[in-house]
Amino acid sequence: MSANHFVQNDDKFIDERPLAELEDPSLDPTEDEAGRFLRSVDSQSFIKEATESDYRALIKKLDKRLIPILFFTYALQCIDKSCLGYASVFTLSKDLGLHGKQYSWLSSLFYFGYLICEYPTTLLSQKFPLGRFIGLAIVAWGSVLIATAGAHNFAGMAVLRFILGGFESLITPTFILINGMYYTRKEQVLRTGAWAAANGFGSMVGGIIAFGMGHVNTGISGWKWIFVINGLITVIWGVLVFLLLPPSPMHAKFLSEKEKVLAVHRIRSNNTGILNRVLKWSQVREALNPFEDPQGLLLFLTIFCNEVLNGGFGAFGTLTIQSFGFDSLQSTLIYIPQGFINMICILFGGWLAQKIPNGRIYVSIGMLIPTFIGLLLQIVLPRSNVAGLLTGVYLFPPFATCLFICLSLPGVNSSGYTKRITLSSYAFLGYALGNISGPFMVKTGEKPAYRSVFIADIICIVLQAIFLIILRIYYVRENNRRDKLLAEGQIQNSKDDEFADKTDLQLPGFRYVVSDVMRRKRTMS
Repeated sequence: MSANHFVQNDDKFIDERPLAELEDPSLDPTEDEAGRFLRSVDSQSFIKEATESDYRALIKKLDKRLIPILFFTYALQCIDKSCLGYASVFTLSKDLGLHGKQYSWLSSLFYFGYLICEYPTTLLSQKFPLGRFIGLAIVAWGSVLIATAGAHNFAGMAVLRFILGGFESLITPTFILINGMYYTRKEQVLRTGAWAAANGFGSMVGGIIAFGMGHVNTGISGWKWIFVINGLITVIWGVLVFLLLPPSPMHAKFLSEKEKVLAVHRIRSNNTGILNRVLKWSQVREALNPFEDPQGLLLFLTIFCNEVLNGGFGAFGTLTIQSFGFDSLQSTLIYIPQGFINMICILFGGWLAQKIPNGRIYVSIGMLIPTFIGLLLQIVLPRSNVAGLLTGVYLFPPFATCLFICLSLPGVNSSGYTKRITLSSYAFLGYALGNISGPFMVKTGEKPAYRSVFIADIICIVLQAIFLIILRIYYVRENNRRDKLLAEGQIQNSKDDEFADKTDLQLPGFRYVVSDVMRRKRTMS
């Protein structure tokens, strides 16, 4: 780099080259953009002058800007994909002439769109400014939602559900990447919980909107208003996200130059990098090969089993309550507290996973227990025991906590930007396939209703616990192996590795997050 690029400004030497030139991957395709950014300014002066209060103030500023945007976006995603479930208790099936398994297909087709589009859209997010890319996707799916009100048969609704799933597919994977850009590995699980709790909030608000639309008498079916109102809100919100969500810490206009440097510097300890726009096929192969790195396959299997539950109850939740003897509006109203319970469980689980030593995977398993009990009540209680059956329904939501803790793991337990994207997409392959499979566990005309779903869900809970235990054993053994090599004198990460965009398997000094206590001990040694 030529010294001619630097000029003196307020006793600091700053690189005057255009930011586009600094970010040109052809300059060094192996390097993370954060490394180039730190060289473009006199970062060492900012870092040396920084105090603990500066870092605390920075974290608060990041939370204040990012978490509300991620929270409300995730809430709208939850509401919008669930509109079909809210509409199902009204005249949707009659108006569209649905019969047989067609309703189950409409629910699953959303996830077929999700399945096919998730990896390509996540890869595209690597090439474009992230905030604008997400904002445009939100506007697009809001428009699709409005158009859904015009569907008049199964075929039209099926196409729109597929397209909706495609546009919504990039949200959670890109949010996981945003977590890794701005927060340390210790901070990420709680932040994931903070925006993932919107899943419950959205369910609650969506239920209230659906209940209100059920009382609208305009000559237009109430289920159509559910799609129109939610779609309009989504389009407006997408414009705001386009304007307010930054593409990376290096481009965050709400941060000063010093704050940008500190935001990047504090992520160095993650050993995961921040942003690299070059697709590396070696990292794709490493993420997908279970003989090299088994965590991708284990996360896929865990999340698949988790989402079989979600796919079944997400599509048939209000209908399950209706099977207890309630009418359409009553079922919608009774379903609303589910969202509040879901929100509290995810927030509590995220907080607990951060606080308890060795906690992430143990908390995930623990959160499956209430759901297991709730499903068991649906099987053993007579249909006349409505209070007991409703209690079981309200015990369902905690299983979602397991999903979001698992989704945070690629961001904290892998390195290399392409590998993180691929691992997240692998996990979401399980998410999509589980949601596709769940609705088809239902047997038409079964008595008592949905018994086969509950039995399948119990099996999936047991399998989740087994896969999570195996995953934890892998992390612990791999950390112990690396600790042993360190004790034997192996030279591990060098300073040049911080933003070299290497994978966790290429970094001997990388340690998998098993407990904060273990990480503190290694830092102190």
